[in-house]
Amino acid sequence: MKQKVPTLTRKDIARRISEKIDMRHQDADQWVDTVLSTIRELLMTADPELRIEVRDFGVFEVKLTKAKPRARNPKTGDKVYVPPRRKTHFKPSKLLKSFLTEPLSAQAQASLENFGDHEPNVRAVRQTAEDLLAR
Repeated sequence: MKQKVPTLTRKDIARRISEKIDMRHQDADQWVDTVLSTIRELLMTADPELRIEVRDFGVFEVKLTKAKPRARNPKTGDKVYVPPRRKTHFKPSKLLKSFLTEPLSAQAQASLENFGDHEPNVRAVRQTAEDLLAR
């Protein structure tokens, strides 16, 4: 079975903040709620574009997309017109980007190498390929 990626929620962020700055969990929860709802409200006011920069974290942007007059419905093959719209984009800061480009730990590397081994066919194909390469 595929390994599930751990998901952190708003509550996890509030719990971490309350531990770090010795604050009541309820107060930290309210603080996180306020920050996230404020960012959401600001992004929703984009007319048509907006950029929110949080130093040492990243940039949230609302960007315009171009109209696609010759798009195709993959199911029917019909040509359809897709109007221009807005989309959100996140660009990590240099600090965050440098962390993400560091080499993986041995544990993460092993997890990545075993990705997909939950299926017997994949394991058999890998074993066959390794046997052929070993000859």
